[in-house]
Amino acid sequence: MSLTGVRVAHAGEAEGWTPRFTRAAFVAEFGEGADISDVAVLTRILNGLGLDAAAVLTAAGSDTVKNGLKARTAEAQAKGIYGAPSFVTETGELFWGDDRLEKALAWACRTA
Repeated sequence: MSLTGVRVAHAGEAEGWTPRFTRAAFVAEFGEGADISDVAVLTRILNGLGLDAAAVLTAAGSDTVKNGLKARTAEAQAKGIYGAPSFVTETGELFWGDDRLEKALAWACRTA
């Protein structure tokens, strides 16, 4: 995911739309081959979710979001996460990378 995309996702946490945005961004990137570092693509995604893309992108560039993301990045690095997509299970199992999505889903199905 692009830095701007990650900032957008972080900006949406307080409002609760981050999961919907993340799913849409992953579908765009990994399913459609879209370049989610392109502001036009992010705008399309945000508008498609019924969000005010201009306001969200402005918030994503704020020092509050940037500093909050730096703190979350440090937290992720402490868990061994260094890329996207990454999934950490309740037991600490780490699945990293697009090529590991099937393994992560298989793990989730086995343990559900």
